[in-house]
Amino acid sequence: MTLDEAKTELKLLKHELRRHDELYYNKAEPEISDWEYDQLRLRLNEIEKRFPELKRSNSPSQKVGAPVSGIFSKITHKKPMLSLENAFSKEELGDFIERVQNFLNTSENLEFCAEHKIDGLSASIFYKNGQLEYAATRGDGYVGEDVTNNIRTISSIPQNIKYLGEIEIRGEVYMPIKSFMELNRQREEVGEKLFANPRNAAAGSLRQLDAEVTKSRNLGFFAYYADGSELNIETQIEVMELIKKLGFASSEYKLCSSLEDMYKYCNDTSQNRPNLPYEIDGAVFKLNSLELQNRLGFVGRNPRHSIAFKFPAEEAETVILDISIGVGRTGKITPVAILEPVNLNGAMVSRATLHNFNEIERKQISIGDTVKILRSGDVIPKIIAVTKKSGNSMFSMPTTCPSCGANLVQYSGLVDLYCPNHFGCSAQAVRYISYFVSKNCLDIPGLGEKQVEEFFEEGRIKTALDVFKLREKEIDAPLASKPGWGKVSAQKLYDAIENSRDVSLSRFIVSLGIPGVGEVIAQLLADRFKDIEKLRNAEKTDLVELDGLGDLMAEEIYAFFRNDVNIKFIEEFKNLVTIIYQEKIIDMASKFYNKTVVFTGTLSKLSRNEAKQIAISKGAKIGSSISNKTDIVVVGENPGSKLRKAMELGVQIMSEEEFLNLMI
Repeated sequence: MTLDEAKTELKLLKHELRRHDELYYNKAEPEISDWEYDQLRLRLNEIEKRFPELKRSNSPSQKVGAPVSGIFSKITHKKPMLSLENAFSKEELGDFIERVQNFLNTSENLEFCAEHKIDGLSASIFYKNGQLEYAATRGDGYVGEDVTNNIRTISSIPQNIKYLGEIEIRGEVYMPIKSFMELNRQREEVGEKLFANPRNAAAGSLRQLDAEVTKSRNLGFFAYYADGSELNIETQIEVMELIKKLGFASSEYKLCSSLEDMYKYCNDTSQNRPNLPYEIDGAVFKLNSLELQNRLGFVGRNPRHSIAFKFPAEEAETVILDISIGVGRTGKITPVAILEPVNLNGAMVSRATLHNFNEIERKQISIGDTVKILRSGDVIPKIIAVTKKSGNSMFSMPTTCPSCGANLVQYSGLVDLYCPNHFGCSAQAVRYISYFVSKNCLDIPGLGEKQVEEFFEEGRIKTALDVFKLREKEIDAPLASKPGWGKVSAQKLYDAIENSRDVSLSRFIVSLGIPGVGEVIAQLLADRFKDIEKLRNAEKTDLVELDGLGDLMAEEIYAFFRNDVNIKFIEEFKNLVTIIYQEKIIDMASKFYNKTVVFTGTLSKLSRNEAKQIAISKGAKIGSSISNKTDIVVVGENPGSKLRKAMELGVQIMSEEEFLNLMI
């Protein structure tokens, strides 16, 4: 590799790593597995080691995590929260031990405390005189986000501890696998995007603006670090014992006295991994002596005294027995590969996601093919390659809905197929009714997916609006006499239905099930039009002007309100409920109040939608293009023509940093 080639590849690697750091740490939406990310970072380190003159202080190799998003206030850590160096083999573990011995100028065997590497979100919790004072995420290692209110909702974190003075406890916030599966089941019921793995779910749950949402997610916390005055402890093992005495939970830990002990711990942990109630992605080894830890210090982003042994992503080969077709709440058609069951690190896998039909065509997948599947904490493994062709013809896209037989359609700009029979397809109907009564919509306790399916099969309800007519069925088929029900539970359900008849405009809009319209977009529409009839009669240009939608979503919404079946449903729905619109409380003292703000370029610390929501909360109006009516332009990286036009018109230009400072 030449110097110029190294420069070019480093530039690409830095860009990719920074992008993946932002997706992983701040958005909880990673595009690649931990294993694939580690390979990118290893390649970066390899090039910087070979060409040290190209190593810069702002390189991802010198950074921890990602900058805080700007949504939460900031907390500066008393000591940096560093990231561990990774090892992937027994040889690399041996190299680590040798480096430690060389630094300490000793050939004696050293003891290491071995712990599970929890696949969660690092957090620091500070106590003063026994009271929980504040808590923060790791952030970039030096500055984290203030998540104190959310941390207080986690039952495994004590609010009070028996310790005088000040002490900092660090650990991993995680989501138990059982809770993760239940959360994704609930999200699937209401048509929300599924979390890829428990780590993403934990990160998304901890970084909620509403602490009640965090509380509902059943998060856990494993502590691994304590730093305070007058601790009088000398080893990492004693740290773990102190943590437990203070009322914190910890993962399994063990003392290792040799490389063989450490590698055996890795193998034993890897084999037991499927039996654990939480996700791990490796093992951590910390020099047991705290005195020696302090002597070793750290280099760059890594402490010299500790290392993480990372387990590889799990792969296996199997055969595709069939490809099933699912119909979602919005009519989206999803292909899933039915596999010959195969053991992936102790778990029997029989299904793999195919995402969409373009994926099938791109990988030339046929029934009977032998394929390689990858599982890296995902809900369903994915097919990464066809290793042996069966000779069968490639699976062809369906043309009709497997549930109702309607001709499938492909909307402009989308790769997925859809069943357009929104209110007449039974597969969509059950999922839609479950969504309709869910917490984000009408919020009717006692009506879950199981009850909806039973009521649908019995004929008690055939459409979402039949929910309001359930009491009328009492004459012919009393609910109280149905197995599993009684007078009290039936009455509670009827009361919940009656209580749901007063519905906010934003919830009413969400309940319609318009593709792509969730709580945020529904609230934007409610705030803009304030009345369902005004929204229904809105022109396409009115919708496009509402920044945050985009042309495609505006087209979807416009088309939805031009469909006769949908209009009939809305009219009947309106007659059964009272729609309420409440004006939002706006910060009229804000410098952004009643100002039209346009965003351009790539923002580095928060997503475009996050920035817009923050601005709206301060009373701003969001524009999509630059004109004489524009008051402020917030500029990110690579802003393009909007910046030039703003300068020509003399519009106030503001950097992302200036924007965030005014929002705090």
